[in-house]
Amino acid sequence: MQEHNNKTSNSNTILSIHVHVNGLSFFTHDPKTKKASPLVKKTFTSLTPIEKLHEEIFNVLKAQQLTEKSFREVYCSVENNLVTLVPKVLFEENALEEYVRKDIVLEKNDFITYDIIPSVDWVTVYVPFVNINNMLIDAFGSFKYYHAVSIWLKALTSHSKADGTLVWSMYKENNHVHIALLRDNKLQFYNCFEAANPKDLAYYVLLSAKENQLNPNEVPLFLVGDIVEADNAYKALHTFVRSLNFLTPEHSLEFQTQKLHTHQDFCVLNLL
Repeated sequence: MQEHNNKTSNSNTILSIHVHVNGLSFFTHDPKTKKASPLVKKTFTSLTPIEKLHEEIFNVLKAQQLTEKSFREVYCSVENNLVTLVPKVLFEENALEEYVRKDIVLEKNDFITYDIIPSVDWVTVYVPFVNINNMLIDAFGSFKYYHAVSIWLKALTSHSKADGTLVWSMYKENNHVHIALLRDNKLQFYNCFEAANPKDLAYYVLLSAKENQLNPNEVPLFLVGDIVEADNAYKALHTFVRSLNFLTPEHSLEFQTQKLHTHQDFCVLNLL
């Protein structure tokens, strides 16, 4: 988690934003009353270059009149495939580039940061969208950001539905597929794959099962993100994995408009 501060606010409202290369989602809530606004989701219709992503996101926030308001706190979850996980006992802050260079092709001016979460035994090391961070500083002055993988896995360790000794989970965002395995809440496996179609998705899920000696007919797979029961991705998985379970966020917020598939917004709804 990283934090930026340069403004103060007397507002009691919290703004939560989730961003990725194809869009964003967000909502506001009052932590005292537990009342939340409708969750707004925006998908960009055309491919937006990373260097222009902050402009698209700012325009959406401005259209919702959020840039004109002040908030008690602003949280941002960012999803991309520029991420790796490091065992906490081996983590050294001066080795960030070494950690990510194993799995990620770095550009010359890439900024590397990390999330340390006290309750887990790993550190998330990643390359954020710096242009989005700068935009949020200009718009709100104060915000905290995390990688979506940090939010997903932290929530997974305490979720009542995924409370077994062995927890196998997949988080899908567009073509990015994040797969993790926890044993007694300790990370055993994590990887991120590019899956352009349902066949690729099923292949990578089965590959992760094989690498970890899991029987997909016996071990349930917990799903969050961009997948629903009616789509081809789910059907491809269900051909090989006997038990597929959607994880919904566990909180006490009262939304003005309830969503049917809250597992799709698992990360932004866990930014509390």
